[in-house]
Amino acid sequence: MKVVICEDECYWRDALKASISRWALNKNIELQCADFYSSQKLIQYLNAHIDIDVVLLDISLSSEEDIDGMTTAKHIRKMGNRVPIIFVTVDSARAIDGYLVEAMGFLKKPIDEKRLSLFLDRVVKQKKPERVFTIIAESTINSVRQSDIVFVEVNNHTIIYHTTKEEIYLRGTLNKVMQLLGCENFIQIHRSYVIAKSKIYRVKITYPYSVDIFNGHEITNLPVSRNYITNLLEVYSDDVLQ
Repeated sequence: MKVVICEDECYWRDALKASISRWALNKNIELQCADFYSSQKLIQYLNAHIDIDVVLLDISLSSEEDIDGMTTAKHIRKMGNRVPIIFVTVDSARAIDGYLVEAMGFLKKPIDEKRLSLFLDRVVKQKKPERVFTIIAESTINSVRQSDIVFVEVNNHTIIYHTTKEEIYLRGTLNKVMQLLGCENFIQIHRSYVIAKSKIYRVKITYPYSVDIFNGHEITNLPVSRNYITNLLEVYSDDVLQ
């Protein structure tokens, strides 16, 4: 597991390294951790190393000759680098635009190690060979990568797969959709919707319930019914943004 930290305060760099090291030891995962105080040093490093698994990035880098974390993340994406990014911040409101750079999420200082572990566990899962689904529509057979599926909806017995590239229409039910996709990476939130767990951005935990999910460079809001909110929160309780 190759982790990079970019944090301009020595105390927080050391705290993050210690927390990540404890996680790796607990999971019996071999860890390589590089750390930087400057966004410019980070960008140079990422240009030279294409096999980084995750970047933990301080959103409020304060050096006068430096750019802040959000601008750094946008630059990383413009480079074509899709490395998972986790923002680190003292103010969660500053991380609200993380969806613009498809950030995995944020950690608030002081670091909650349980939340950090959830993010790192997710990175490990994403390293596994990606599954490709065969979806048979009326006139086409489609091979769709798991990571491209954002959500699936049913409307009058018409199933619509909303992917990052296109929408695929076919006849069917959400029960058959869940049989195909499985429960490990997808969850039903409503009689009309199944969503990818990895696309969850925020869950509204007061009635009427809803969930925001990443949809490319935008956020899509979907309703969550009473029958499914408990299961959704059990799955995602430690990643809810309030």
